[in-house]
Amino acid sequence: MEKSSEIELKFMVPAAARAAVATELQRAAGSFSRETLDASYLDTLDRRLARAGISWRLRREGRRWVQTLKVAGAGAIERFEHEAIRPDATHDATEHAGTPAGDRLATLLSRARQDGLEPVVRFRTEVRRSKRSIRTRGAVVEVALDEGRLLAGERSLRLRELEFELVSGPVSALLALAERWRKRFGLILEPRSKSERGDRLAEGSPFPELRKAARPAYSSRAGVADAFGAVLDECVTQMIRNAAGLTEGDPALRVEHVHQMRVAIRRLRSALRIFLGWVPPPPAVLVEELRGLFATLGEARDSDVLGSGVAAALAEAGAPPLRVPTGTSAADPVATVRSDSTQHLLLAWIAWREGLDEAPPAATDPPQQVAPGTEAEAGAGDAQPSPTAPPTPVDLHGAAAKRLRRWHRRIAADEKAFDTLDEEALHGLRKRVKRQRYAVEFFAPVLNRRATERYLKSLAALQDRMGELNDLFVARALYQSLVRQEPAAWFALGWLAARIAEVRASVGPALRALAKLDPPTA
Repeated sequence: MEKSSEIELKFMVPAAARAAVATELQRAAGSFSRETLDASYLDTLDRRLARAGISWRLRREGRRWVQTLKVAGAGAIERFEHEAIRPDATHDATEHAGTPAGDRLATLLSRARQDGLEPVVRFRTEVRRSKRSIRTRGAVVEVALDEGRLLAGERSLRLRELEFELVSGPVSALLALAERWRKRFGLILEPRSKSERGDRLAEGSPFPELRKAARPAYSSRAGVADAFGAVLDECVTQMIRNAAGLTEGDPALRVEHVHQMRVAIRRLRSALRIFLGWVPPPPAVLVEELRGLFATLGEARDSDVLGSGVAAALAEAGAPPLRVPTGTSAADPVATVRSDSTQHLLLAWIAWREGLDEAPPAATDPPQQVAPGTEAEAGAGDAQPSPTAPPTPVDLHGAAAKRLRRWHRRIAADEKAFDTLDEEALHGLRKRVKRQRYAVEFFAPVLNRRATERYLKSLAALQDRMGELNDLFVARALYQSLVRQEPAAWFALGWLAARIAEVRASVGPALRALAKLDPPTA
């Protein structure tokens, strides 16, 4: 008994929707069943498997024992899975030998034993599963409601999840079915596996981890389509995992989850510009809705920055007490992410990404509309494809280096005119610096490594300074709006003027240092 991959999408079921979901499962056409699943998850005490992205489970399913090895894939819904029947509740890693994940497991366990560590049960699950197979749009999808507990020592966490697993047929059918159920029952996207949640619980926290940006991984010989797919996978994963962090996370990390979700959206939008003309564009509505979500989260971010950053610095400087209305007008980011519109948008981006692999458009396919503003953001001097033209085949190595050089020249031109740049121009420069950094990170697998690291270090230093400058500009706008009713705001404006001048002075040298470098090449 074995599988090579698993395509699955999971949602949290609100308590108010639980009964309706259970009733629908029994009512829908297809075979219905219930079963009790008790599973033990194995790892070393120092979490070697979890840190390697490996889940190793032994589960009792009725009268049989099934040992399962899983490894997360690059995308949001696919992972490697290998199963083996065991005679009893004992584990045996050799059951997975001959698979890439099984060989990796054997290596990790061998090294652990050399360090005196053996695999142990780190946490368990007790689950009652109600499931039904549903035929839809040429596919068979297993829909399962899991209810029960995660157990790690004295700690426990309630589980109430709805899983959609593709048995056969197109991925698009699974996603369409999941969207219909999501909308009907108010489901909330849950990107974490039980293994991830159990590992966190065993470590002492029931909350999702903060998901920061990572560089996409693909072969140095990859073509444009594969590279773009890896970039999309990374951006979408960062976005949906921080969305889960907002809906189910530690309130103390709310500010950071908002920030990282906005970073993910910014990187995703930048990716569309960076690969403009080389790959099919998404529907314009997806880009526009993403822009709106970014702006809404930005209001919360600005309030948080003022409340925890500038206001604190002013207090240290001896500013008189000032009633700053931080957070009063901004939308609640948790409610925003849990809303129907945002959940629909997150699932729509997953569907569009999966659609690129499932049915790549041919040259004769009807053209897709380019999102408004995408061409303008591509950068001066870039060849602008017509919205009605299909993507032109390109060599990633040469095209990436050419695009980086062109955008670097635009930044270097800003350096020469830096002393005359007003606030709006500085904002434009900051966006170009971010885009250049993202582009280098996205192209890193095909670029010279040493030159890439040197260039990224300079970009990061400049971006940090310009980010602080932008926060100061946001704060100044707020305090300027308060001076009539709060005379104490004049102190803040004086302090901000001095601080803006100081930070701006530090931007110049960092910008000159970057302008002197050559962008990395393949």
